[in-house]
Amino acid sequence: MLGLSPETRIKIEKKSSHFLRVLKQSIRPQNENVLIITDYGHPDRNLSSMLGYGYYHAAKKKNYPTELVFQDVKKGFMQVDSHIVTALQNLSQPSIVILATSNKLGRIGDEKSFRAFCKDHGHRFLSATGLGDVSPQYFDLFLDAMNVNYTRLAKKGLAIKKIWDKAKEIRVKTAAGTDLIFDVENKSAIANIGCYHEQGEGGNMPAGEVYIAPRGIENVNGVVVIDGSIKTVDGAMLVKSPLTVVIENGHVIRMEGEHAPLLEKTFQAFEDRAKYPERVRFVSELGVGINPAAVLIGSMIMDEKVLGTAHIAFGSNSWFGGDIKTIFHGDQVFKNPIFYVDGNKMEF
Repeated sequence: MLGLSPETRIKIEKKSSHFLRVLKQSIRPQNENVLIITDYGHPDRNLSSMLGYGYYHAAKKKNYPTELVFQDVKKGFMQVDSHIVTALQNLSQPSIVILATSNKLGRIGDEKSFRAFCKDHGHRFLSATGLGDVSPQYFDLFLDAMNVNYTRLAKKGLAIKKIWDKAKEIRVKTAAGTDLIFDVENKSAIANIGCYHEQGEGGNMPAGEVYIAPRGIENVNGVVVIDGSIKTVDGAMLVKSPLTVVIENGHVIRMEGEHAPLLEKTFQAFEDRAKYPERVRFVSELGVGINPAAVLIGSMIMDEKVLGTAHIAFGSNSWFGGDIKTIFHGDQVFKNPIFYVDGNKMEF
């Protein structure tokens, strides 16, 4: 199945309790159908199908009405395979959709996005993309990051959200040289705490971050030193040496460091395809990781959740309350942040 060896399937099946715990805590299946979408992955990068099969085996074990479908690896601008569209369109409302892909799902016909599709149809969902960035040897690390205490995660995440929702300005600094100021007045933070219990709700798995869009597109200034991981046109990766990015009026004006050419290549690649290329280099997000079991591995779905890190993103933020809509959203992770909210140091 899905190119997984018998030995690999047995290993995954032994972890059924881990997947069931995620489903029970995060989704709480009732009488809904469960559709799991994955892909074949690559010969040595098949974490997507491993997680997809893990959810499938666990759901079938509990006799949830479950279907597992898979397709070739897709990029965001590509169309999903027709049988995936059919499977989504044939879902009863509401249902549960679980996404585990090496890169992106792809475009669902004329639908706006996977998130919009689920929200419009009342489906709850879990999403893990970009899994092709890392080796399947990280399978157990993903399970650890997924099997956290969600009550504690929610308590921490909602406490941060409460503070950020009231903030006018958030400043983040690090010993490595980051000193960045976000104007967030009248913006609401999003707490990704893994609780998707209402119709149309969903989010990343692993969960564990709080993030917010800046007010407008020109209200971020300062310097960020990225020393965790970066998202590029070729995927995510751990940085070998710090990357310094200078930002004025929300826009990247200069980059320095070994990885600067790679991020420049990324910006240019998306600018070449974008309808509004000037939007690609704008800062769109400030986030903080709160998952105590997550570790930096070079997969953004995991890295941005790591407790003791923060991240910014460039590009689109329209789906979480921002003013930028474009084809690119690239998170960049840095370590050991210190936050100041309206001039007061924030304690976690």
